[in-house]
Amino acid sequence: MTNASRDNKRREFILNGNIFAVVLRISLPLIMLAVFNYMAGIIDTIVVAKHDNDALSSVVMIDQIKNLFSSLGAGLATGGSIVVARLIGRNQLDTAQKSANTLLTIAVSIAAVLILLLLPLSRPILRMAQLTEDMIDLGIGYFRVQIFTIGITLFNSVFLGLEKARGATVNILVVNLFVMALKIVLTLVFVRIWDGATVMVAAATLIANLSVTCYALFMLLRRNYLFKYSLRNLNLNKTFIRPLVRLSVPVFLGKFVFSMGKVIVNSLAMNYGPDAPGALGVSNHISGSVTGVTNSLEDSSSSVISQNLGAKQLRRTVQAFWCALIINTVIASVGVTLLYAFCGKIAMFFADGNVAKAQLIERIFRYEGIGIIALGITAATNGFVYGLGYTKLSMVVNLSRLFVFRIPAMLVMINFFPQLGAESLGIAMFTSNIGIGLMSVGIAIWCIIQVKRNAVKDRI
Repeated sequence: MTNASRDNKRREFILNGNIFAVVLRISLPLIMLAVFNYMAGIIDTIVVAKHDNDALSSVVMIDQIKNLFSSLGAGLATGGSIVVARLIGRNQLDTAQKSANTLLTIAVSIAAVLILLLLPLSRPILRMAQLTEDMIDLGIGYFRVQIFTIGITLFNSVFLGLEKARGATVNILVVNLFVMALKIVLTLVFVRIWDGATVMVAAATLIANLSVTCYALFMLLRRNYLFKYSLRNLNLNKTFIRPLVRLSVPVFLGKFVFSMGKVIVNSLAMNYGPDAPGALGVSNHISGSVTGVTNSLEDSSSSVISQNLGAKQLRRTVQAFWCALIINTVIASVGVTLLYAFCGKIAMFFADGNVAKAQLIERIFRYEGIGIIALGITAATNGFVYGLGYTKLSMVVNLSRLFVFRIPAMLVMINFFPQLGAESLGIAMFTSNIGIGLMSVGIAIWCIIQVKRNAVKDRI
């Protein structure tokens, strides 16, 4: 079967197949990928903690800074995939190819500029994030390598976003399974066998991500590939750039500010001692075993919704959201039950047998974990919002999660309930997650009404 016939068969399935089967089949590879990504992140945390426990808080805080700049790639990937998926839904494949080629060119340009700007500013950026000089000395090499990773993953995110737009999530799973295996092997070799510093953990991540770039270049040069790259396909006129900017910028700003807020949260966590950011990061990792899976429904369901909206199948558009919501609710409910059942043992595992640190992690997670189901609802709603092209709403959600709920809650706990200690971090996370879950319910209801009224404006 040729690539073109596969793309046509996949499009036909997304537009006319059983909608629950569509969402589940498109989502399952991304769910599996989220599990493997989580496992790779956990291995990094464990390796760093066992090799150099003093570097753990530094690495956790630097990773949040990295996520801050990586949000640019996430914004481009989301906006671009919405545009391209909508075009595929209309069967305008030539226009989809030109849009994809233009998006990739923009991604490469931005990635190069980011690397050139961030490298000379490494230390000032870490100082602005409130890292101590000792933490900076421990993590500066790690951060500099991660800057290159930011540029590489920006391009990779856009390419994988395009793959999601055409529903090729199995390809994404296979590629990333290889990447995760490579990263894990390199991390263990560099750090555990060669006794390398934490900078070698970052080096393993960079090399693994470069393998995705190599795969992307191979695909983009194939003759029958839907998004085959050619300079002749560049489309820099306003008919493409305007909807791309309109859709991408709110996603970028929302994720950027939210990531910046996580940096602020980690800085505030220092009020409870140098171990607190690391404990909060571990608690986030524990929650991430479930939320990382439910968040994968954002991308998969948004692609299904975008294609069906492009084909003007409004009933299926809403049905796709309900399917994503059901899947996320089930995953979150089962996940949180298991996490609470084994919370003590999990915390002790991450603390490497240190009872005091395990208790700190557990006290934070006991509160944070309550909001996991709410975050599953939020992820399903975000997929709906992205698919409809209401990316400004997603920005409002991210900003509210941070500035309306999380940071105010932390400031209240620090100033009025200091006796609770680091447990306050968990209470702040609980407040933030529940608050944003309730807000998402209201947004979902509004979006359903807009679709049923046929009031969704298609400006792509």
